[in-house]
Amino acid sequence: MTHPISKSDFKKFIQCPEYFWFDTNRPDVLQEKELNDFEKALAEQGKMVEKQFYLLYPDLKTIASKGVDALEETRSLERRGVLYISQAAFAAEGFFAQSDLILFRGGKHVDLYEIKSGSSSQITESGENGQAPSRKEYVDDLSFQYLVASKAGYVVDKTFLVELNKDYTRHGKPNPEQLFNITDITTEVKQRTAAIEQLMLQAKTKSTDSQQPVTCECKYKSRKNQCPAFPYLHPEMTGYTVHDLANFGKSTKRLISLIDSNRFRIEDVPADHDLTDGFRDQVLSWNQFGEIIRKEVLQAFLSTLEYPLYFLDYETYAPAVPLFDGTKPYQQIPFQYSLHIIHAAGGEPEHREFLHTDPSNPIEFFSRRLKFDIGDTGSVIVWNKSFEGKCNASLAEALPELAEFLLGINRRFFDLMEVVSKRMYVHKDFRGRYSIKKVLPVLVPELTYSTLAIGDGGTATSAWGRMVFETPDEIEKQTIQEHLLEYCKLDTLAMVEIYKKINERLNQ
Repeated sequence: MTHPISKSDFKKFIQCPEYFWFDTNRPDVLQEKELNDFEKALAEQGKMVEKQFYLLYPDLKTIASKGVDALEETRSLERRGVLYISQAAFAAEGFFAQSDLILFRGGKHVDLYEIKSGSSSQITESGENGQAPSRKEYVDDLSFQYLVASKAGYVVDKTFLVELNKDYTRHGKPNPEQLFNITDITTEVKQRTAAIEQLMLQAKTKSTDSQQPVTCECKYKSRKNQCPAFPYLHPEMTGYTVHDLANFGKSTKRLISLIDSNRFRIEDVPADHDLTDGFRDQVLSWNQFGEIIRKEVLQAFLSTLEYPLYFLDYETYAPAVPLFDGTKPYQQIPFQYSLHIIHAAGGEPEHREFLHTDPSNPIEFFSRRLKFDIGDTGSVIVWNKSFEGKCNASLAEALPELAEFLLGINRRFFDLMEVVSKRMYVHKDFRGRYSIKKVLPVLVPELTYSTLAIGDGGTATSAWGRMVFETPDEIEKQTIQEHLLEYCKLDTLAMVEIYKKINERLNQ
């Protein structure tokens, strides 16, 4: 390896040593995913969090350079007696680290600060699980920096983890002193240094290994956790395989037995293999039945519906640093909804919608318009009631005078996603997934998100933020508005048509 191992390099080694080898020696074979608009927006959110934290240190100096230049700039600022430096760099024994914030105490004594802007583990709008980094990963990040700084001749007195205070509520301008929790985790870091140092040595050895890897342990991981080298190393495991079984990680032992017996593809799984009920439904629907309909359960579920039927979907904005009074970090703030209403059995849906189009707080405008559009009776049909339910709870907290209405909506929720997620209806082409983006192409292929300028919730969030906070051009704003309305409308129309298709299948 011609360049020192950075923290990002080391994290790749932790994820998968073989991925690290290819990244170092043959990056051409890797299938790295490009960041989408939403992920880019999250990165920008991280920068905003850092900017707010740095306001606590008005004399702070920031190093803009990288690599060797960053090392020299760090030493220069240190010689000048600068106390607080962001992106200060250290290098020693083939390793390199830059820290979010360092306090130079003199005499080579330093404190290290690691700033984390991510939100906690969430249920995403699509209805599928998202997982934030664990505290252990944060401790390991600081342990790596601790070791590199120590090897470079510094004495690390303390290490601090900086996180957003999830209980902070904005009133007036953001208050950095209240916005952050700063936790001394020096003891935890020191307890991890021996293990991390051993892994660092293994990474250095791996980087210079002349033998190209032929396999990796990612074959025992779910699809979303496989490394970018996996398709190159295991082309036989592409396509629809046991890695695509829902909740793969919860039944690892069952799946390891299949993988070790070279039964990778779903069609290779024996019908009598020891599987969970969910896995068995996936296998049987794919290999034998095409679909599974539990008619009695499904009929009982659908019989709880009460007309009029309100098919409802929200789009939200969740800034790390609260933008509006009365809101918290990463609070989901609804700025748009689409509503399709079927007033009576056999009736055609009526469409209503709302989109907040200026940089003011949308909460009250959104909630009052929603109250105007939704009557006091009837089922409110959503796709993943956890998402809209949490939104309504936060709206009710912000608007006590509308709390009875908003929380009343939650009590009227009918989660159409449960037809799929609870396996009342299983189709082979769902492939164990239950987001509306996976279900719609199977049941209603004539409706598609693929032709829309905005085709997913993350992109919608980013587009709205750009429209109300960044874009001065009125024509561009109008275009974004049209795309947002088109996207959200399809979400509720999709539910209407999926509901119809499910009823058709039930009655065949």
